[in-house]
Amino acid sequence: MRSGGNVRLGKIFGIPILLDYSFFLSLVLVTFLLGAEVLPDRVRPEPDPVLSWALGAVGAVVFFTSLLMHELAHSVAARLYGLHVANITLFILGGVSQIKEESHSPMQEFVIAFVGPLTSAILGGLFIAAALLVGGANELVPELLLWLGAGNIIIAIFNMLPGFPLDGGRVFRSLLWGITGNRNRSTRWAARVGQGFAALMVGWGVISLVDIGGIPGTGFGGIMFIFVGVFLYNAATQTVRSVEAQQILAGVVVRDFMSTDLRTVEASAAVRWTAPFRDNIDPRTAYLVTDSGTVVGLATGASLLLVDAERYQTATMRDVMIPAANITPIPPSATGQEALERLQVGDTPLLPVVENGKLLGLIGLDQVVAALQPDGAAAV
Repeated sequence: MRSGGNVRLGKIFGIPILLDYSFFLSLVLVTFLLGAEVLPDRVRPEPDPVLSWALGAVGAVVFFTSLLMHELAHSVAARLYGLHVANITLFILGGVSQIKEESHSPMQEFVIAFVGPLTSAILGGLFIAAALLVGGANELVPELLLWLGAGNIIIAIFNMLPGFPLDGGRVFRSLLWGITGNRNRSTRWAARVGQGFAALMVGWGVISLVDIGGIPGTGFGGIMFIFVGVFLYNAATQTVRSVEAQQILAGVVVRDFMSTDLRTVEASAAVRWTAPFRDNIDPRTAYLVTDSGTVVGLATGASLLLVDAERYQTATMRDVMIPAANITPIPPSATGQEALERLQVGDTPLLPVVENGKLLGLIGLDQVVAALQPDGAAAV
Protein backbone atom coordinates (compact mmCIF):
# COMPACT_ATOMS: atom_id res chain seq x y z
CA MET A 1 0.00 0.00 0.00
CA ARG A 2 1.32 3.43 -0.94
CA SER A 3 1.14 6.39 1.39
CA GLY A 4 2.52 9.69 0.07
CA GLY A 5 6.23 9.10 -0.61
CA ASN A 6 6.19 5.77 1.23
CA VAL A 7 5.14 2.18 0.80
CA ARG A 8 3.33 0.79 3.82
CA LEU A 9 4.79 -2.61 4.68
CA GLY A 10 2.40 -3.47 7.52
CA LYS A 11 2.38 -3.22 11.32
CA ILE A 12 4.56 -4.75 14.03
CA PHE A 13 3.23 -4.48 17.60
CA GLY A 14 0.67 -2.07 16.18
CA ILE A 15 3.37 0.27 14.81
CA PRO A 16 3.08 1.06 11.06
CA ILE A 17 6.24 0.21 9.08
CA LEU A 18 6.87 2.50 6.10
CA LEU A 19 9.45 2.18 3.33
CA ASP A 20 10.51 5.48 1.83
CA TYR A 21 11.11 5.25 -1.91
CA SER A 22 14.81 5.97 -1.32
CA PHE A 23 14.99 2.74 0.71
CA PHE A 24 14.78 0.66 -2.46
CA LEU A 25 17.86 2.40 -3.85
CA SER A 26 19.79 1.55 -0.69
CA LEU A 27 18.54 -2.06 -0.93
CA VAL A 28 19.94 -2.30 -4.46
CA LEU A 29 23.24 -0.67 -3.43
CA VAL A 30 23.79 -3.08 -0.51
CA THR A 31 22.89 -6.05 -2.72
CA PHE A 32 25.45 -4.85 -5.28
CA LEU A 33 28.07 -4.26 -2.59
CA LEU A 34 27.68 -7.79 -1.23
CA GLY A 35 27.15 -9.64 -4.49
CA ALA A 36 29.73 -7.91 -6.64
CA GLU A 37 32.35 -6.74 -4.14
CA VAL A 38 32.37 -8.22 -0.62
CA LEU A 39 31.67 -11.91 -1.21
CA PRO A 40 33.79 -12.30 -4.41
CA ASP A 41 36.72 -10.56 -2.67
CA ARG A 42 36.56 -12.65 0.51
CA VAL A 43 35.91 -16.13 -0.88
CA ARG A 44 38.44 -18.22 -2.85
CA PRO A 45 37.98 -19.66 -5.35
CA GLU A 46 35.68 -16.91 -6.48
CA PRO A 47 32.05 -18.05 -6.04
CA ASP A 48 29.53 -18.49 -8.81
CA PRO A 49 28.18 -15.00 -9.64
CA VAL A 50 24.54 -16.14 -9.48
CA LEU A 51 25.04 -17.62 -5.99
CA SER A 52 27.02 -14.58 -4.87
CA TRP A 53 24.29 -12.16 -6.02
CA ALA A 54 21.54 -14.32 -4.50
CA LEU A 55 23.28 -14.33 -1.13
CA GLY A 56 23.94 -10.63 -1.55
CA ALA A 57 20.20 -9.99 -1.93
CA VAL A 58 19.44 -12.15 1.12
CA GLY A 59 22.15 -10.34 3.09
CA ALA A 60 20.72 -6.93 2.12
CA VAL A 61 17.25 -7.94 3.34
CA VAL A 62 18.70 -9.30 6.60
CA PHE A 63 20.77 -6.14 7.07
CA PHE A 64 17.76 -3.85 6.74
CA THR A 65 15.75 -6.17 8.96
CA SER A 66 18.46 -5.56 11.55
CA LEU A 67 17.97 -1.81 11.12
CA LEU A 68 14.24 -2.31 11.56
CA MET A 69 14.87 -4.20 14.82
CA HIS A 70 17.08 -1.30 15.98
CA GLU A 71 14.21 1.13 15.39
CA LEU A 72 11.65 -1.26 16.87
CA ALA A 73 13.66 -1.28 20.08
CA HIS A 74 13.31 2.52 20.27
CA SER A 75 9.61 2.43 19.46
CA VAL A 76 8.68 -0.41 21.80
CA ALA A 77 10.54 1.26 24.67
CA ALA A 78 8.70 4.52 23.94
CA ARG A 79 5.36 2.71 23.85
CA LEU A 80 6.11 1.03 27.19
CA TYR A 81 6.55 4.52 28.65
CA GLY A 82 3.18 5.54 27.22
CA LEU A 83 4.56 7.74 24.41
CA HIS A 84 2.82 7.90 21.03
CA VAL A 85 4.73 6.30 18.13
CA ALA A 86 3.35 7.29 14.72
CA ASN A 87 5.45 4.91 12.59
CA ILE A 88 8.87 3.58 11.71
CA THR A 89 10.30 4.65 8.34
CA LEU A 90 13.24 3.02 6.57
CA PHE A 91 15.02 5.25 4.06
CA ILE A 92 18.33 5.52 2.23
CA LEU A 93 20.36 6.42 5.34
CA GLY A 94 18.80 3.84 7.65
CA GLY A 95 15.66 4.23 9.71
CA VAL A 96 13.81 6.55 12.04
CA SER A 97 11.17 6.04 14.72
CA GLN A 98 8.58 8.79 14.58
CA ILE A 99 7.97 9.28 18.31
CA LYS A 100 5.50 12.15 18.56
CA GLU A 101 6.12 13.04 22.19
CA GLU A 102 9.17 14.08 24.14
CA SER A 103 10.36 11.83 26.96
CA HIS A 104 9.00 12.86 30.34
CA SER A 105 12.22 12.27 32.29
CA PRO A 106 15.98 11.87 31.72
CA MET A 107 15.73 8.15 32.51
CA GLN A 108 13.05 7.63 29.88
CA GLU A 109 15.18 9.47 27.33
CA PHE A 110 18.25 7.40 28.23
CA VAL A 111 16.46 4.05 27.95
CA ILE A 112 14.63 4.87 24.70
CA ALA A 113 17.85 6.11 23.07
CA PHE A 114 20.19 3.42 24.38
CA VAL A 115 18.14 0.32 23.49
CA GLY A 116 18.64 0.94 19.75
CA PRO A 117 22.46 0.71 19.70
CA LEU A 118 22.27 -2.05 22.31
CA THR A 119 20.03 -4.07 19.97
CA SER A 120 22.44 -3.55 17.06
CA ALA A 121 25.42 -4.60 19.22
CA ILE A 122 23.61 -7.77 20.36
CA LEU A 123 22.65 -8.63 16.78
CA GLY A 124 26.23 -8.04 15.69
CA GLY A 125 27.50 -10.46 18.32
CA LEU A 126 24.91 -13.07 17.34
CA PHE A 127 25.83 -12.85 13.66
CA ILE A 128 29.54 -13.27 14.45
CA ALA A 129 28.80 -16.20 16.78
CA ALA A 130 26.68 -17.81 14.04
CA ALA A 131 29.52 -17.36 11.53
CA LEU A 132 31.93 -19.19 13.82
CA LEU A 133 29.41 -22.00 14.36
CA VAL A 134 28.42 -22.71 10.76
CA GLY A 135 31.86 -22.79 9.16
CA GLY A 136 35.31 -21.35 8.78
CA ALA A 137 36.81 -18.50 6.81
CA ASN A 138 36.70 -18.31 3.03
CA GLU A 139 33.14 -19.70 2.84
CA LEU A 140 30.15 -17.77 1.53
CA VAL A 141 27.65 -18.04 4.38
CA PRO A 142 30.17 -17.46 7.22
CA GLU A 143 31.65 -14.47 5.38
CA LEU A 144 28.18 -13.01 4.88
CA LEU A 145 27.38 -13.51 8.57
CA LEU A 146 30.69 -11.90 9.57
CA TRP A 147 29.88 -8.89 7.36
CA LEU A 148 26.42 -8.59 8.92
CA GLY A 149 27.95 -8.84 12.40
CA ALA A 150 30.55 -6.18 11.68
CA GLY A 151 27.91 -3.95 10.04
CA ASN A 152 25.63 -4.06 13.08
CA ILE A 153 28.48 -3.35 15.48
CA ILE A 154 29.58 -0.38 13.35
CA ILE A 155 25.99 0.92 13.40
CA ALA A 156 25.93 0.59 17.20
CA ILE A 157 29.25 2.45 17.57
CA PHE A 158 28.34 5.18 15.08
CA ASN A 159 24.95 5.77 16.69
CA MET A 160 26.56 6.15 20.10
CA LEU A 161 28.60 9.18 19.01
CA PRO A 162 27.52 11.93 21.44
CA GLY A 163 26.01 14.25 18.85
CA PHE A 164 22.28 14.96 18.50
CA PRO A 165 20.19 13.61 16.74
CA LEU A 166 22.18 10.34 16.89
CA ASP A 167 21.21 7.95 19.67
CA GLY A 168 24.43 8.81 21.47
CA GLY A 169 23.44 12.46 21.30
CA ARG A 170 20.13 11.61 22.93
CA VAL A 171 21.94 9.64 25.62
CA PHE A 172 24.23 12.65 26.09
CA ARG A 173 21.18 14.91 26.34
CA SER A 174 19.60 12.64 28.95
CA LEU A 175 22.74 12.87 31.08
CA LEU A 176 22.89 16.67 30.75
CA TRP A 177 19.17 16.86 31.49
CA GLY A 178 19.62 14.78 34.62
CA ILE A 179 22.46 17.05 35.79
CA THR A 180 20.97 20.44 34.88
CA GLY A 181 17.27 19.69 35.20
CA ASN A 182 16.71 21.74 32.02
CA ARG A 183 15.64 19.74 28.96
CA ASN A 184 15.73 22.61 26.46
CA ARG A 185 19.23 23.74 27.45
CA SER A 186 20.48 20.14 27.37
CA THR A 187 18.96 19.64 23.91
CA ARG A 188 20.68 22.77 22.60
CA TRP A 189 24.08 21.67 23.92
CA ALA A 190 23.69 18.14 22.51
CA ALA A 191 22.59 19.57 19.15
CA ARG A 192 25.61 21.90 19.04
CA VAL A 193 27.88 18.90 19.62
CA GLY A 194 25.97 17.13 16.84
CA GLN A 195 26.67 20.03 14.49
CA GLY A 196 30.36 19.73 15.35
CA PHE A 197 30.47 16.00 14.61
CA ALA A 198 28.58 16.55 11.36
CA ALA A 199 31.04 19.27 10.29
CA LEU A 200 33.95 16.92 11.01
CA MET A 201 32.30 14.22 8.89
CA VAL A 202 31.87 16.61 5.97
CA GLY A 203 35.48 17.75 6.33
CA TRP A 204 36.74 14.17 6.41
CA GLY A 205 34.65 13.38 3.35
CA VAL A 206 36.14 16.29 1.42
CA ILE A 207 39.67 15.23 2.40
CA SER A 208 38.89 11.66 1.34
CA LEU A 209 37.94 12.82 -2.15
CA VAL A 210 41.38 14.25 -2.95
CA ASP A 211 44.82 12.73 -3.26
CA ILE A 212 47.10 13.65 -0.35
CA GLY A 213 50.76 12.71 -0.33
CA GLY A 214 50.29 10.32 -3.22
CA ILE A 215 47.52 8.42 -1.37
CA PRO A 216 44.47 8.15 -3.62
CA GLY A 217 41.14 9.42 -2.36
CA THR A 218 38.42 6.99 -1.36
CA GLY A 219 35.82 8.26 -3.85
CA PHE A 220 32.41 6.84 -2.95
CA GLY A 221 33.26 6.60 0.75
CA GLY A 222 34.11 10.30 0.82
CA ILE A 223 30.84 11.18 -0.88
CA MET A 224 28.90 9.16 1.69
CA PHE A 225 30.69 10.94 4.57
CA ILE A 226 29.70 14.30 3.07
CA PHE A 227 26.14 13.17 2.42
CA VAL A 228 25.60 11.78 5.93
CA GLY A 229 27.41 14.75 7.51
CA VAL A 230 25.18 17.28 5.73
CA PHE A 231 22.08 15.30 6.73
CA LEU A 232 23.12 15.19 10.40
CA TYR A 233 24.11 18.87 10.42
CA ASN A 234 20.73 19.90 9.04
CA ALA A 235 18.94 17.68 11.56
CA ALA A 236 20.95 19.12 14.46
CA THR A 237 20.33 22.68 13.21
CA GLN A 238 16.61 21.98 12.98
CA THR A 239 16.72 20.72 16.56
CA VAL A 240 18.32 24.00 17.74
CA ARG A 241 15.58 25.96 15.99
CA SER A 242 12.94 23.70 17.51
CA VAL A 243 14.30 24.37 21.00
CA GLU A 244 14.22 28.11 20.36
CA ALA A 245 10.60 27.80 19.19
CA GLN A 246 9.67 25.77 22.29
CA GLN A 247 11.16 28.48 24.51
CA ILE A 248 9.01 31.11 22.79
CA LEU A 249 5.88 28.96 23.07
CA ALA A 250 6.58 28.18 26.73
CA GLY A 251 6.37 31.92 27.41
CA VAL A 252 2.90 32.47 25.96
CA VAL A 253 -0.51 31.06 26.82
CA VAL A 254 -3.22 29.81 24.50
CA ARG A 255 -5.51 32.75 25.33
CA ASP A 256 -2.95 35.11 23.74
CA PHE A 257 -3.03 33.62 20.24
CA MET A 258 -6.15 31.45 19.87
CA SER A 259 -8.54 32.21 17.02
CA THR A 260 -11.93 33.59 18.01
CA ASP A 261 -13.30 33.43 14.44
CA LEU A 262 -15.81 30.63 15.08
CA ARG A 263 -18.08 29.44 12.26
CA THR A 264 -21.09 27.44 13.38
CA VAL A 265 -23.07 25.06 11.16
CA GLU A 266 -25.88 22.62 11.90
CA ALA A 267 -24.97 18.92 11.85
CA SER A 268 -27.83 18.24 9.42
CA ALA A 269 -26.59 20.83 6.92
CA ALA A 270 -25.41 19.41 3.61
CA VAL A 271 -21.72 19.78 2.89
CA ARG A 272 -22.51 21.23 -0.55
CA TRP A 273 -24.62 23.94 1.10
CA THR A 274 -21.98 24.77 3.68
CA ALA A 275 -19.25 25.10 1.04
CA PRO A 276 -20.93 25.23 -2.38
CA PHE A 277 -17.73 26.11 -4.25
CA ARG A 278 -15.42 23.22 -3.47
CA ASP A 279 -12.48 24.70 -5.37
CA ASN A 280 -12.55 27.82 -3.17
CA ILE A 281 -12.42 26.05 0.20
CA ASP A 282 -9.70 27.28 2.54
CA PRO A 283 -8.18 24.19 4.24
CA ARG A 284 -7.64 26.27 7.40
CA THR A 285 -11.32 27.15 7.84
CA ALA A 286 -12.90 25.62 10.95
CA TYR A 287 -16.56 24.74 11.42
CA LEU A 288 -18.18 24.10 14.79
CA VAL A 289 -20.87 21.52 14.12
CA THR A 290 -23.91 21.91 16.39
CA ASP A 291 -27.15 20.06 17.01
CA SER A 292 -29.92 22.17 18.58
CA GLY A 293 -27.32 24.59 19.94
CA THR A 294 -24.99 21.94 21.38
CA VAL A 295 -21.54 21.50 19.85
CA VAL A 296 -21.31 17.89 18.62
CA GLY A 297 -18.20 18.02 16.49
CA LEU A 298 -15.60 19.90 14.52
CA ALA A 299 -14.87 20.02 10.80
CA THR A 300 -12.20 21.80 8.79
CA GLY A 301 -11.83 22.93 5.23
CA ALA A 302 -9.12 20.29 4.87
CA SER A 303 -11.53 17.52 5.91
CA LEU A 304 -14.12 18.75 3.40
CA LEU A 305 -11.55 18.59 0.62
CA LEU A 306 -10.94 14.92 1.43
CA VAL A 307 -14.56 14.04 0.61
CA ASP A 308 -14.84 12.57 -2.90
CA ALA A 309 -16.88 14.49 -5.45
CA GLU A 310 -19.87 12.10 -5.47
CA ARG A 311 -20.21 11.95 -1.67
CA TYR A 312 -19.74 15.72 -1.49
CA GLN A 313 -23.20 16.11 -3.01
CA THR A 314 -24.99 13.94 -0.42
CA ALA A 315 -22.97 14.06 2.82
CA THR A 316 -23.99 16.16 5.81
CA MET A 317 -21.64 17.92 8.18
CA ARG A 318 -22.33 15.20 10.76
CA ASP A 319 -20.92 12.67 8.27
CA VAL A 320 -17.58 14.48 7.88
CA MET A 321 -17.04 16.03 11.30
CA ILE A 322 -14.70 14.87 14.06
CA PRO A 323 -17.07 13.92 16.93
CA ALA A 324 -16.76 16.09 20.02
CA ALA A 325 -16.18 12.96 22.11
CA ASN A 326 -12.91 12.44 20.22
CA ILE A 327 -11.63 15.95 20.94
CA THR A 328 -10.20 16.92 24.31
CA PRO A 329 -10.40 20.70 24.84
CA ILE A 330 -7.46 22.74 26.03
CA PRO A 331 -7.73 25.48 28.70
CA PRO A 332 -6.81 29.08 27.76
CA SER A 333 -4.14 29.07 30.49
CA ALA A 334 -2.17 26.24 28.81
CA THR A 335 1.18 27.23 27.30
CA GLY A 336 1.82 27.34 23.59
CA GLN A 337 4.25 24.46 24.01
CA GLU A 338 1.51 22.29 25.55
CA ALA A 339 -0.81 23.17 22.65
CA LEU A 340 1.84 22.25 20.07
CA GLU A 341 2.49 18.89 21.74
CA ARG A 342 -1.24 18.16 21.82
CA LEU A 343 -1.63 19.03 18.14
CA GLN A 344 1.34 16.88 17.15
CA VAL A 345 0.09 13.83 19.02
CA GLY A 346 -3.63 14.12 18.39
CA ASP A 347 -5.62 13.22 15.28
CA THR A 348 -7.36 16.60 15.02
CA PRO A 349 -5.83 19.69 13.38
CA LEU A 350 -7.62 22.02 15.81
CA LEU A 351 -8.28 22.13 19.54
CA PRO A 352 -11.27 23.89 21.12
CA VAL A 353 -10.29 26.31 23.88
CA VAL A 354 -12.73 25.85 26.75
CA GLU A 355 -12.99 27.46 30.20
CA ASN A 356 -15.71 26.60 32.73
CA GLY A 357 -17.65 24.81 30.00
CA LYS A 358 -17.63 27.87 27.71
CA LEU A 359 -16.05 27.74 24.26
CA LEU A 360 -13.67 30.69 23.86
CA GLY A 361 -11.90 29.90 20.60
CA LEU A 362 -9.89 27.43 18.57
CA ILE A 363 -6.19 26.79 18.20
CA GLY A 364 -4.35 25.00 15.40
CA LEU A 365 -0.91 24.93 13.83
CA ASP A 366 -1.62 28.19 12.01
CA GLN A 367 -2.06 29.99 15.33
CA VAL A 368 1.05 28.32 16.77
CA VAL A 369 3.14 29.43 13.78
CA ALA A 370 1.77 32.97 14.12
CA ALA A 371 2.72 32.99 17.80
CA LEU A 372 6.32 32.29 16.83
CA GLN A 373 6.52 35.52 14.86
CA PRO A 374 7.93 38.61 16.63
CA ASP A 375 4.44 40.13 16.86
CA GLY A 376 2.61 36.82 16.69
CA ALA A 377 -0.03 37.46 19.34
CA ALA A 378 -1.10 40.69 17.67
CA ALA A 379 -1.13 39.13 14.21
CA VAL A 380 -3.79 36.51 15.01
